[in-house]
Amino acid sequence: IVKGDRASGMELTFASLMARALDEPDAVYPLAADELTVSPDGLVFRFRLRPGAAFHDGSEITASDVVFSLSTLKSKGHPSYSSVLRDLAGVAADDKRTVQLRFHPTRGLDVPALAAAMPIFSEKYYSTRPFDETSLEAPLGSGPYRVARFEQGRYVEFERVKGWWGESLPVARGQYNFDLVRDEYYRDREAGFEAFTGRNYLF
Repeated sequence: IVKGDRASGMELTFASLMARALDEPDAVYPLAADELTVSPDGLVFRFRLRPGAAFHDGSEITASDVVFSLSTLKSKGHPSYSSVLRDLAGVAADDKRTVQLRFHPTRGLDVPALAAAMPIFSEKYYSTRPFDETSLEAPLGSGPYRVARFEQGRYVEFERVKGWWGESLPVARGQYNFDLVRDEYYRDREAGFEAFTGRNYLF
């Protein structure tokens, strides 16, 4: 959202329909989705959700969660998200495991891939919480890590989710090997450099 600053590394806590391959600039591969069909005119993308894909509380990821996520990011999300989704004409759930994304004919070539790589939020979780307000509560995610400990303005730690549903997928293989990832913040550049020379952090 526009308010506040997100913690570094929060993308580790969320899954998406498809995941980017960092060694291929424009490639995405199935993650929460296990099947994709595209209409002949290239304007309708239909994703089938992978059985077993779930949030950290054990609830399954459904098509309604995807509809909620993309609709909310388009209407209430930071401009880095909403500007990409302006070419998304509509998103709808065909059934519990199938979601349909429709794009405008003038869409950019990379827009469907960017939309498919956006985070999926739990509709149930946000039914009792305002999406567009800042909070220090760690949100419910579905990615390979969850927020463990943090101190605002000082550090945030992410712990690896044991038995994560996506760990054996080809797009995740070889990644997420650390049990704990810790990001530290330094308000003063000189203090940060001293911590680096003192080997308090790696890079």
